[in-house]
Amino acid sequence: YLGYRALDSAKNMPFWRADGMLYTFLLHAGPVEFLYYWFHRALHHHFLYSRYHSHHHSSIVTEPITSVIHPFAEHIVYFLLFAIPIVTTILTQTASLLAIAIYITYIDLMNNMGHCNFEV
Repeated sequence: YLGYRALDSAKNMPFWRADGMLYTFLLHAGPVEFLYYWFHRALHHHFLYSRYHSHHHSSIVTEPITSVIHPFAEHIVYFLLFAIPIVTTILTQTASLLAIAIYITYIDLMNNMGHCNFEV
C-alpha cells in the first residue's frame, strides 16, 4: 500500500511483463541471494546466534510457521532484502502484477518448505 502511494509508476502497473519477470529473477538470484546468504551466515556466528537468532531455532520440531519466527529487526532486514527486486522493477517501470505475485509466492513457498521438517 505504501509503495503504491509513494511510487507513481506503481499506479499503472500492467498485469504481465516478461522483462520484469526476468529482472526479478536476476535480481533475486544475484544480489538478494548473495546478501541473504551472508546475513544469515552472520546470524549463525556465535555472538549473534546466542544473543539474537537462537530464538528462531528453538523449535524442537520445525514446521512452516517456524519460518517466520524471528525477532522484529530480522523481519525488517528480510523485508528490505526481498523488496529489492520489487522496488527495482517498479522504479524501472518493468514491474507487473503477476511477476510480483509470483515472486512473493515463491519466497513464501521456499521459506515454508525449508522449515517443514523434511528434505525435498
